[in-house]
Amino acid sequence: MNSRRVVTVLSAIAVVLLSSLSVGAQDFDFKRLEGKIKDYTLVIDLKIEVSFGMHSTEQSERMMGTLVSDDGLVIFNGAPLSSDAAISTFAGVTVKTSPSKIELTDLNGKTYEGEFIGVDRFTKIGFLKIKDYDGDLKPITFVESKAFVVGDWLALYMLLPEFVTPSVGADVGMISTVVTSPEFFPLTVGFNSLQVTSVLYNHDLQPVGVLGSLLDPSEAATDQSGMIESFQQFGIPLLGVVTSSRLQKMIADPPKQGEADRGWMGITLQALTKELADFWHLSITSGIIVNDIVAGSPAEEGGLKTGDIIYEVNGEPVEVDKDEEIPIFQRNISELGPGASVELAVKRPTDSGFEDMRLLITLAEAPMTATDAAEYESKKLEFKVRNMVFGDYMINRLDPQTFKGVVVSEIKPGGLADIGGLQLGDIIQSLDNQPIGSIEDAEAVLSKMDELRPDEAVFFVWRNNKTLFVNVKIDWE
Repeated sequence: MNSRRVVTVLSAIAVVLLSSLSVGAQDFDFKRLEGKIKDYTLVIDLKIEVSFGMHSTEQSERMMGTLVSDDGLVIFNGAPLSSDAAISTFAGVTVKTSPSKIELTDLNGKTYEGEFIGVDRFTKIGFLKIKDYDGDLKPITFVESKAFVVGDWLALYMLLPEFVTPSVGADVGMISTVVTSPEFFPLTVGFNSLQVTSVLYNHDLQPVGVLGSLLDPSEAATDQSGMIESFQQFGIPLLGVVTSSRLQKMIADPPKQGEADRGWMGITLQALTKELADFWHLSITSGIIVNDIVAGSPAEEGGLKTGDIIYEVNGEPVEVDKDEEIPIFQRNISELGPGASVELAVKRPTDSGFEDMRLLITLAEAPMTATDAAEYESKKLEFKVRNMVFGDYMINRLDPQTFKGVVVSEIKPGGLADIGGLQLGDIIQSLDNQPIGSIEDAEAVLSKMDELRPDEAVFFVWRNNKTLFVNVKIDWE
């Protein structure tokens, strides 16, 4: 049965369940719940700048936020601010979304200015801070549910359209099943995707999590560093509970834009299928086969070798027997975070079979993506450059130890750089005979030009696996 048919069946079941068990939904004390949410609920108005290479635009978003800490930390649906870096490394084009204005209003009408923190790459939960927070509101305290049982009802409050008063309304849904694979996820029916990141309450009006989506690992895109880059979910999303335990980890250490917060091992991999396990006469039936190891990575330093089969991580079996399940393994490693020590149980091929061994690996920070790389803008020449990232070296097959440069990430159409022949994705290695290895180098040379005002700027660039000079004429009038 394919995934779309499964979703259709679940939707049909949902209609039957909701009609037959609606009595349970009437037991919620919504009057008391409405009083509780006023302590920590805010309406967020965002202005978001979206840039893609030579083009940019601004869009407005309105969503509901929840105060989760005494110092003004707020969670919200961060999907509009989450860029898929998988696109960004190709041709140097960087898709960037950044808030140009954040305003929050509590349910009593008081307004605050917000500061964007970051978005969790897996749940798409966003984080922001209230500037100069005065402690007027009381943060929510999530509780860990002892059990999620099929048939249990949950309630939430959702944001209503701006022309409607009041600004929030109640809704109910029900636990339809408790998914155990590819991950633990209490699945719900009755809610919709516009309510994602709304707080979910049990019958005792305790906040047990927020509404989120179950991601299909078979539709995940992974980069060459062995880390998940983006998930795409087609059709009707499977909605359910992002649990308190998972939320608490993120709240304690929220993701920060431009900072690497993921653990990284540095391998490319494939699943140990049942057919391969039978062919090699292995006693295990699932695991990860190491196909390649990045030079200088934690995997290499920890002693992993190409051909090793990882069948346990920190004493837990690696239950991966098809390639579609690989992203779950990658995410679990990623969420351990940089600096985490990981004990691997490994089977290593030998001339006489396989040798069992245990290796201890300390995860490093995941390589920076193009979206998060630092940038510098030349206002005179009307273009931007960013620092090179791991993906640039991998895609162009360049040695990071010997090859240095900065990537042209944005060009204004009709600007001097565009007219002069610079292109998106060009890697600038030198400018006017000055080596360029970072945006600081580029800034220093370009700032000097502002003083000297030469007639042209001569760029030495790497483009399509070859080098060339680009002469950009400069009109100082």
